[in-house]
Amino acid sequence: MEEVQKYAREKKILQPENLKNYHLARCPQCNTKYNLKDIIKLYASPVVVLDESLQKKVKSLDAEVVSLKTERASLLDIQDDLFSVQQNLIKELSNLREKPCCGDDAPLGERGMEPFSFMSAKGNQGQGGQWDHYFAHNFGRQGILHWKFQLQHELAVDGARLFDMDASYQILVLARRISGMGGTHMLKKVNLINPLENEDIQLPPGTKAIKDLRVSPCGRLTLLASLGKKLSILSMGSNNFVTNYDLPGQAWSCSWDLNSPHHIYAGLQNGMLLMFDMRHSQTPLHSFIGPTPRPIHTIHSLRQNRAFSHRTQKLLTASSSGPYVWNIGSPSERPFLVPGSEDQGACVSVAYSPSTDDIVASYRPKTETSSKTGGSQVLIKRVAGCFYHKIGSVPVHLSDFHLTKSAMVDIPNCYPLFAYGDEVTRGLKLRELPSLKMSQNFEPHQHPILDVKYARSQGKGLLGCVSEDKLQLFSGEV
Repeated sequence: MEEVQKYAREKKILQPENLKNYHLARCPQCNTKYNLKDIIKLYASPVVVLDESLQKKVKSLDAEVVSLKTERASLLDIQDDLFSVQQNLIKELSNLREKPCCGDDAPLGERGMEPFSFMSAKGNQGQGGQWDHYFAHNFGRQGILHWKFQLQHELAVDGARLFDMDASYQILVLARRISGMGGTHMLKKVNLINPLENEDIQLPPGTKAIKDLRVSPCGRLTLLASLGKKLSILSMGSNNFVTNYDLPGQAWSCSWDLNSPHHIYAGLQNGMLLMFDMRHSQTPLHSFIGPTPRPIHTIHSLRQNRAFSHRTQKLLTASSSGPYVWNIGSPSERPFLVPGSEDQGACVSVAYSPSTDDIVASYRPKTETSSKTGGSQVLIKRVAGCFYHKIGSVPVHLSDFHLTKSAMVDIPNCYPLFAYGDEVTRGLKLRELPSLKMSQNFEPHQHPILDVKYARSQGKGLLGCVSEDKLQLFSGEV
């Protein structure tokens, strides 16, 4: 090309005065001669090749970007909450180091004892004075008392299954299955002041067996979950059912929300969790797919920590796979297994105390992995609303897969207690927390204990248990 341009310059072909009449070439189509000035540039239209797979990929990547941005925003919110919790823990630790403990002038930090949430739990370590220091510092208790329960009332019942009670209104609601009436399911309302004063309540048609029932925190309503695919609300004043929710599956559990008086929950046989708002329509406010398709047999609303915003509202549920925590404030988050409860066996019961944030999960051996009779009870502490610390465990006799209920007993100025029905003796037993040592044994029932509940009002505590033919109520004293 350079040689051609050099030749053109030498021959003066490219000089302007020679370009007017000089013919460079002919058109390849019409053979017409043309000059350089006749040549114009042609711009072709852009060619676009449609690729549907590429378009789908772009849309997928866009959706992934949006999801990552949402996740990042959620993580930033959690980070802010954790910073707040960290500051609260630092302040608490500073206060613990400055205050004397149980008459000892030495600060906590100088005595070589760590705060409870950072202690190492090995078996049942920590029994004795070490826990006294913990309670004195964290609850301001001047001397820890040992609470003893005595039988107050005993009532013969027919086909009892589940119950709940409210000590403020002195009312107990009992679910029954009467075998002499073709397996009819019904409720019995009992006056706790005089248990002989009681009345039967008929269930709505199609309700079938009651799997769980909870008296509301206000004591005026009772929530029932049934195998008739219904979640029902009973008015304790009129004995009428004010609401019945139709569910997509059989209900195994239910719960009121401790932090919102309008929200209720139902756990289904297929592992789904449903959230309803009583102010709105009959359809669920939210539907959550569980981590496993196994029935949710227990729901507890976790106490909301003041260091967190409303986004951290959480639920504790349990299936045979174990106890799980759900972040209801962030529906996109998946529930997670409570740390410290891994590989324990098949979970048959979970008790929770909103006052102390203690969790006790009961397990039996998985039949596919063990033929031996046995089981365990595991104590887990919920710290600062978002951390879970395993304190210890004890062996128990749990052989049959039968879903008994258990309860926490929290009394001011006393050690918390864990109440459950023992499978061997068929009697009610109490364990002291956090040591998990046995506190009280009660007279055995003829049939296994199916449900245990505790209620407190104005400093008075009432503990109850029920088997197929007997309801017992215990009052406590130091």
